[in-house]
Amino acid sequence: MTLGAHLKKRRLELGRSLEQLAASTKIHIRILSAIEEDRYSELPARAFTRGFIVNYTKALKLNPNEILETYQAFLESKFSERPDRDHGHQGYAFEGRELEQNRRWMMVGGSLAAVFAIAVLLIFKPDNHRRKEKHKEFEGETATKPAASSTPAAPVNQAIYFPPEVLASKNLLTPVSDPGFANPQASASPSPAPTLASPSPTPVLDPLNKGDGLTPEETKLKVTLTAKEDAWIRYRSDDLQTGIMILRKGRSLVIRARQKLRFETRHPEHFQAKTRSVTLSELNSNKIEVAPDASLLEYAGQDLGSKELPEAIPTPRSP
Repeated sequence: MTLGAHLKKRRLELGRSLEQLAASTKIHIRILSAIEEDRYSELPARAFTRGFIVNYTKALKLNPNEILETYQAFLESKFSERPDRDHGHQGYAFEGRELEQNRRWMMVGGSLAAVFAIAVLLIFKPDNHRRKEKHKEFEGETATKPAASSTPAAPVNQAIYFPPEVLASKNLLTPVSDPGFANPQASASPSPAPTLASPSPTPVLDPLNKGDGLTPEETKLKVTLTAKEDAWIRYRSDDLQTGIMILRKGRSLVIRARQKLRFETRHPEHFQAKTRSVTLSELNSNKIEVAPDASLLEYAGQDLGSKELPEAIPTPRSP
């Protein structure tokens, strides 16, 4: 009985198929089939073939040393009959056709990729040229246009006026400037016009007069107002111009000051206030000032203007 016949008989006794043993041994099913049929001319070099036989006998629960010793003469005769490939393994005999097919498919794939790349270049190159020409024409047109005149910036502490139709479209903070709401003290003593000798002041980005230009060291008073419903509010930080706006529901307004901070509203129940010493709480007065200890106190007078705040709230337009 040859080695291949012996191994095949053992496999059948165990009730195993070649596919199962190929999966467990990680040896190609063609190699196992060649071993069982004693087709050593299709197997690789001597060392590789012996290794496959050892792993196969172990999978069949046989002693590989006994198998090799028993069939040593048989193996030597089989190895001597086939072409000498022990000096350099060049791949299995049955792999030749597959390797040639793989090379052929790789060449076909490379040729198709080259043709596709050339087609893309030919299709898109004219478009790129036209884009460059349009870009040059655009640069020529913009170079001949005169520079737009710059509009002088509004004063730093001047509140911005919005007409009623614009007010209705505002969804967030709605600043308003109205002579009836102006600070009497501020209007009574206008600031002198700057002279050529006086240096120009550094501009501060605070269009709503909320004290945004103050540094953390300069800020001694601070209040955060959150609207529970849409409502008007009027406020003043130090000597800045009085600000008035509609604070929309769910929005917050932060006001900072050095020494003096006051605000008022017709509906204090529509607001919640928060300072360094007061947690988020509802207002209990129409006119409130922030004390030096950050508490909220009621005040009397018309420091923020004599005109009463409006009652109607414009409905914001949908964007």
